[in-house]
Amino acid sequence: MTTTAGIAESAPPPPVARRPRKSLWALRILALLHAVATIMQPILAGSYLSGSVDALGFHEMNAHIVTLFAMSMFVAGLVYAIAGRGRWWVAFAPLGMFVLEFVQEIFGYSQSLAVHIPLGVTVVLVNVFFAIWTFTSGARKTRRVKAKS
Repeated sequence: MTTTAGIAESAPPPPVARRPRKSLWALRILALLHAVATIMQPILAGSYLSGSVDALGFHEMNAHIVTLFAMSMFVAGLVYAIAGRGRWWVAFAPLGMFVLEFVQEIFGYSQSLAVHIPLGVTVVLVNVFFAIWTFTSGARKTRRVKAKS
């Protein structure tokens, strides 16, 4: 107990807030890899349309890699939300990305380019914006916990 100007103070030090550090870095790395793999998709499709027939096989293989990264980001997002006390929507956003990418693959295999191409643009934009978001100050904030009564 210390005294300052005759007033006793016994306040304990403030608790150290758990912040999503390691889990955020895992999510950032996966989000960047996911975004790069997603950006490669239109490049590989363009290579195929330019006459490189082998590029279609790489486009297909990369599509599976993209969905694998989305599933991995979902796991990293759960760790970010649970252990790192990050926001819950971050855990479920990659799940939404996975669903979009799976639907994208279905339209690709059915050769429905009228849906496959615009949906591909959406997938690329969502993934790039999510990867950028992971580096903002909002990603470092912990979620609010309701005070116990």
